[in-house]
Amino acid sequence: MNPNNPPMTFEQAMAILKEQHANTLAQIEIDKKLHQEAMERRDEEFREWKERMEKRDEEWKEYKERMERRDEEKKKSDKEFNDRMENLSRRFGNLTNRFGEIVEGLVSPNLCIKFRQYGFNFGNTATRYEISNGKKIITDIDVLLEDGYSVMAVEVKTKPTIDDINRHLWRMEQIQNYPPGASRGKKVYGAIACAIIDEDVKESAFSSGFYVICQTGDNVEILPTPDEFVAKCWEVGDTNIKNNF
Repeated sequence: MNPNNPPMTFEQAMAILKEQHANTLAQIEIDKKLHQEAMERRDEEFREWKERMEKRDEEWKEYKERMERRDEEKKKSDKEFNDRMENLSRRFGNLTNRFGEIVEGLVSPNLCIKFRQYGFNFGNTATRYEISNGKKIITDIDVLLEDGYSVMAVEVKTKPTIDDINRHLWRMEQIQNYPPGASRGKKVYGAIACAIIDEDVKESAFSSGFYVICQTGDNVEILPTPDEFVAKCWEVGDTNIKNNF
């Protein structure tokens, strides 16, 4: 034993043990605090994760609802489209029937009688009269009314347009250039027949020198011409015949 280092007394040993015990308790408290903070962070991370999952579930629910609404809207839109197509199909069928009714009215003797007030005495009628240059068919006339001095080339449209009027003017020139046998040596006039007609199209027809015939119920009527109306005449003589019939 070193005489310079006297032996530790009981009190000293107890003091050291007490200090070590206090340090151990302090470390335990520190560890507990660190553990608690770690648990709180984990709990906070869990809560954030849970919120994200709930938000994702909510977003998925909203997305699913949007898809369901879109599917419903698509079904509704498809039904509306199909209904429109079916309605158009019915209307087209009705218009086709009306076109036939107009043609039937045009070839009736009643129409020929009505044209007498305009100085015509039509007695013969024909439909789908072809205009040819001798090599190919250029156009055709829906209805052709004829007497000994003149013919009336009638274009039939359910609802004519300005383009139809211009097209009929072109057709009249073809009749003059390549006259069918029925028109040779005669005066050729034009008319537009229809089920319905807009005011601007009617005015265009009159200004082009065409008569306008419109369906009224089961019959057809020649619409009154304006005071300034002058029927345009395309005279066809033997000298301007370009084809052989």
